[in-house]
Amino acid sequence: MIYRLNDPSFLNEPAPVLAQMRAEGPLVQVKMPIVGKIWMTTDDAGARALLKNPDLFRRDPGPITGKPLAQRFWWMPGFFKPLLDTMIVADDPKHKRLRGLVDQAFARTTMEDLRPELEAMADRLLDELPGGEVDIVRHYTRPLPFLAICALLGIPDDARASLAKRVAPLSSVTNPFGAIYAILRLRGVLADFRALFAEARAHPRPGLISALVHAEEDGAQLNEQELLAMVLLLFLAGHETTVHLINNAIVTLATESGLRTHFTDNPQTRHLFVEEVVRHASPVMTTKMMFAARDTEILGAPIKKGEMVAPLLIGANHDPAHFDAPEDFVPDRRPNAHLGFGFGPHVCLGMQLARIEASVALERLVARHPDLQLAQTPAYLRRPGLRAPATLRLHL
Repeated sequence: MIYRLNDPSFLNEPAPVLAQMRAEGPLVQVKMPIVGKIWMTTDDAGARALLKNPDLFRRDPGPITGKPLAQRFWWMPGFFKPLLDTMIVADDPKHKRLRGLVDQAFARTTMEDLRPELEAMADRLLDELPGGEVDIVRHYTRPLPFLAICALLGIPDDARASLAKRVAPLSSVTNPFGAIYAILRLRGVLADFRALFAEARAHPRPGLISALVHAEEDGAQLNEQELLAMVLLLFLAGHETTVHLINNAIVTLATESGLRTHFTDNPQTRHLFVEEVVRHASPVMTTKMMFAARDTEILGAPIKKGEMVAPLLIGANHDPAHFDAPEDFVPDRRPNAHLGFGFGPHVCLGMQLARIEASVALERLVARHPDLQLAQTPAYLRRPGLRAPATLRLHL
């Protein structure tokens, strides 16, 4: 059987399909828009087996198949193709070099030091909420992570409105035509970033953009193309997935009054609540696709050289062999060794920022509106690899 992760029935209630996948075996075939059929793991052990073998399962298909990603996605405009060669799809030693430079830049900013600034952002957005029924995504959960990543990167206030408008189409991509339109809108974003790089070289300022411009690892700096790809990756991944994490958490709080009471009454375990949202909702359901470097057998299944494989993170996060009562939301679950942020050398770079943003967003919202309720049952975004509400309207 071939599965589809963007099927509404799966997104609404993944448990039966995940159980069927596990019963079928450790690897199943999933059909993804644009890229086609991919082998995906069904449990925690399988996902970790893929993620801890980066030499066998590679992110860059070029050396394996002779067809780099730029050729696979031939339909993308020329200005965007170099950005297919980012850290997220790179292998060692290139990935190690790029990650080292970014880790160095991130280390200069302690994520927890951003909490007061994030709280001020959240309070300002909540002050501006309209009355009655509220589109909380438009007014709160989308702008907060956007403002946070802008602050972290050091993007000046006068450049943020333009960037927000240009990246907006990315949030609603559900098909190849929408992807092309969204990518075309990024041309202006790239021009804005190049201008910011030039300014940072001439006049260093606080923020990751300036840190990356001047960062070195063993005497090596990011070249202009690597810098552009890196900052775009951090900018997009640094706020888009956090929006979905926060939205899933709000649905949980608005749906279960007992969980809302638990969250309010137990500030010392709110970080565990956020971790359980990451596990239970699995906003990012799978990693980027990988390619078998040679003919191999893994998890009892033969994989041919060049075939696409990926760990199904939501399958790992709902594996009954790894979690007690995986379909239950346990707000203070311990231990909670989920794979919601990935695992291994490609583990999510921004996971600490995402955790803090989600915690702040929920704390400030519930403090203001302890009786928040869903105005309507949210439909899930039919975007490959993600599981999150497409819209979210609340009665506050």
